[in-house]
Amino acid sequence: MPVDDDRIRGEVVVERELTQTHRIVRFTVPKGHAPPAMTPQRLDRYLHAILPTISRTMIRGWLDAGAASVDGRTAEPRMVLKAGHRIELRAPLPPRLDIGSPPPALEILYRDQWLMACNKPPGQLAHQAGKTMSGTLLNALQEWMSAQDLDPRDARLINRIDRDTSGIVLVSLDPTAHTRVAKAMEARDLHKEYRAICHGAPDPAHGSWLDPIGEGDGSSIARIVTSQGQPCHTDYETLETAGADDRAAPRFATLRVVLHTGRQHQIRVHAAHHGNPLVGDWVYGQPCAELPGQALHSALLVFAHPMHGSEVRVEAPLPAAFVDLWSRLRTGAEVTPTALSDEQRSKLGQVDVAGVRRPSWLSAEEFAQLRAEAGE
Repeated sequence: MPVDDDRIRGEVVVERELTQTHRIVRFTVPKGHAPPAMTPQRLDRYLHAILPTISRTMIRGWLDAGAASVDGRTAEPRMVLKAGHRIELRAPLPPRLDIGSPPPALEILYRDQWLMACNKPPGQLAHQAGKTMSGTLLNALQEWMSAQDLDPRDARLINRIDRDTSGIVLVSLDPTAHTRVAKAMEARDLHKEYRAICHGAPDPAHGSWLDPIGEGDGSSIARIVTSQGQPCHTDYETLETAGADDRAAPRFATLRVVLHTGRQHQIRVHAAHHGNPLVGDWVYGQPCAELPGQALHSALLVFAHPMHGSEVRVEAPLPAAFVDLWSRLRTGAEVTPTALSDEQRSKLGQVDVAGVRRPSWLSAEEFAQLRAEAGE
């Protein structure tokens, strides 16, 4: 059977580099991702799993232009990969992109010679994706490494969190440490806790969500609960409720959430599926003016150090906007709902007033120009 996309993203060690002209991605195909362990994998499909925010059309264009090599030789899109193949993609940057925008300040929570842990603010991408080439956590890490006279290519993200989720991102500075921590994550030997604010309050107040999660119909970035999905395990505990009186159920709750599996959007999908979408979650609920996205924060990470076995405990303080919002909700305030942006509507597969869907890789301005040129 083929390797699923989540497993590819979770198991492949990806090196990322950004130059003035190219986005460079390097990785080696693991043994378990190719025959005889698995069915054959094509280069173009494998790259789309590695780069899920990039359209298949754009990836195919790069490959047709000779942007990818396998073991140093230019590769065709339909090339079948083998275990041990070394892939390098050198994707040209659009000339109109400004890659000089400074990233947010880097907040280091933990550091030794092998590992770092950073506190990613909400609204920041963990790494370059789509048309966003600057301002990411990886940009900030690479700049910090250069300032310390260290090789910026040594910094590799071990875990990733969504753009609008804040909190702990673990970074390796050593290949051996990276491999060992990645295996520990696959074996679920890391303890990961999140804090969230949801609409309503879960009933019961604590428990486990075990619903399998998979992809939708492909028209939206939203994931869905489906019997055909991957096994998932989320534990939750209600810490506090707000906005209730003697006659009404709570309007909001803060949750402590423990992840046992790490599927894409797992907490957000589970919470929404059980009737408690996260505040500000524009994919599974309703965007709000108080937050840039969902009220979700990676707050605690505990694991055995990959090099000497000592326990490492990393904690990330809650963002100010998260704390301020909960303080207001406790006094009886409500959140302020906002409309979806054109970009958000496009990513959710929603159509414009004329019934024409804008592809996610086109900006609103580019889409309008193309339609004008077509006489629409």
